[in-house]
Amino acid sequence: MPRRGKGEGSIFQRKDGRWAAFVTVGYGPDGKQQKRWVYGRTRREVAERLARLLPKAGYGVIQLSRLRLGEWLERWADERIRSKGLRMSTQNKYRDYQRMLSPLANTPLTRLSPLAIGARFAELAELSPSSRRHLYQFLRAALRDAVRLGLLEANPIEAVDPPAGGVVRPARAWNREQTAAFLEVARSHRLYPMFYLMLTTGIRIGEAMVLCWEDWQGERLYIRHTLTKDGTLGPTKTLGSSAPIYLDPATQELLQQHQGY
Repeated sequence: MPRRGKGEGSIFQRKDGRWAAFVTVGYGPDGKQQKRWVYGRTRREVAERLARLLPKAGYGVIQLSRLRLGEWLERWADERIRSKGLRMSTQNKYRDYQRMLSPLANTPLTRLSPLAIGARFAELAELSPSSRRHLYQFLRAALRDAVRLGLLEANPIEAVDPPAGGVVRPARAWNREQTAAFLEVARSHRLYPMFYLMLTTGIRIGEAMVLCWEDWQGERLYIRHTLTKDGTLGPTKTLGSSAPIYLDPATQELLQQHQGY
């Protein structure tokens, strides 16, 4: 199981009938979770005490009775961006999602209803199916963490049907003969080594465009950055993308020839 991240709490009822909650505020030198616990006779009592612990987990001061959806989305997005080091493109999407949900921003978090959420998504019918699905996932994740932290008793979006998907275009890829034909035609092009490298390793174009000779070490190629849409360097799309790629002898020979050119 993945370990609980910093700032993620839990609230539950004990066997003796009392309610308990904790928030993870970090990890000690031995790797064990550092928690802060609160107890109470009711869930509401514990939830309010847990809310006062959240500043220690990076969420700032939260007054449970006054917390509105817009405020929670802003706090949740800021903490997620900070703790996970999200790329600028993802940060911008988070801000776009918050703007799309702005008509619900002043709704008290504890009064947010499935009807209100469903009505807002109906108003966004002009968006593409993909955009509406991503917005749904954003809101569901934020509300799910609100439940986990004791700010909500249940996630209202779970009662709202996910947006219907659009037509999914089947993926298209060249076969071996088409790939060989392209490489033969492109052999005299100045970017031929990059084309060859992308086709033999599967790296993305943004990753290939920012490679340096220092990234190539014998049979290993390290993908450390990618070129973002705004022309700046960003992290790779996934953690797995930064793992070393093993190059076959033919690719290594081509790079050697290109390096000495």
